[in-house]
Amino acid sequence: MQPTSTALIVAEPRAFALRPATSAETDEQLLESWLASLNSPNSQRNFEQTARAFLAGLPDGLRAANIEQVRLALDAISEGRKASTAQQYVLRCKSLMKYAHELGYTVFNVGAAIKVRSGGNRGARLAKRIISETEVALLIRAARSKRDRMLLQVAYAAGLRISEIVGLSWPDVIARDKGRAQLNIEGKGGKLRQVLLPAEVSGALLALAPSRATGAVFCGRSGERLGERAVFGMLKRTAKRAGLPAAVSPHWLRHAHGSHALDRGATLPEVQETLGHDNIATTSGYLHARPDSSSGLRLDPGIFRQPEDQAPE
Repeated sequence: MQPTSTALIVAEPRAFALRPATSAETDEQLLESWLASLNSPNSQRNFEQTARAFLAGLPDGLRAANIEQVRLALDAISEGRKASTAQQYVLRCKSLMKYAHELGYTVFNVGAAIKVRSGGNRGARLAKRIISETEVALLIRAARSKRDRMLLQVAYAAGLRISEIVGLSWPDVIARDKGRAQLNIEGKGGKLRQVLLPAEVSGALLALAPSRATGAVFCGRSGERLGERAVFGMLKRTAKRAGLPAAVSPHWLRHAHGSHALDRGATLPEVQETLGHDNIATTSGYLHARPDSSSGLRLDPGIFRQPEDQAPE
């Protein structure tokens, strides 16, 4: 009896067509998809303006763009801008190009070949925007209303971005032990972080909470949530009364928090966690913003002394 043979059945490979992970067929549709992936309304507004200007500079659209055309478009939107602003524009456009490639809208990520120019030493830039502890106190005392004073205190004590200030709601304020309050903050990209306020600020904030605290913490006269423009205007007026520079902005209080906390012994990870920095290198910039030592302090002071009988010219 012949042994039964077993037939080897080999399945023919199926042809799978690679399909993009997006239904976008035009740059406009891709732009809308990309903006929808950004959780922060503030980021959506800023990124849209930059991206539209960038796409308008590509003669044949994003899908057909080559490296030279991308560079020219980036140069056009960055012309006349500060180095730090130009850097942000390039980063936003690189994010758009990466998104387009990852979803299969473009074959190549042209933006990967674009190098981001450094905006300069972060510490040197921050030094111009960090006010002293005395100036922060003067600013808070110059506030005209209880609401404005509370807003400035919370912004400084928690190191908040302006979008986080106006986005704060009463359910985000949680009473903790030792008379402190905890803030549930939604930062950039929808990332959540928890921030503890000092007792001096916590008590005043919790005392302002209504019986059914469900709305915005900081509201206008008609009861609506305070907008970013209103906060900027209030701060400018308050800074003027306090005798502070006209360029003061809410972000200066955030910078002041980072610098002052490190001066008083806070660790870099503590400040990084409070401010919501993704990279600790960003936080370390505050260490170099106001140095307390310099090699120049080690030079012989006698070199600079004037003879008693010789007046300086």
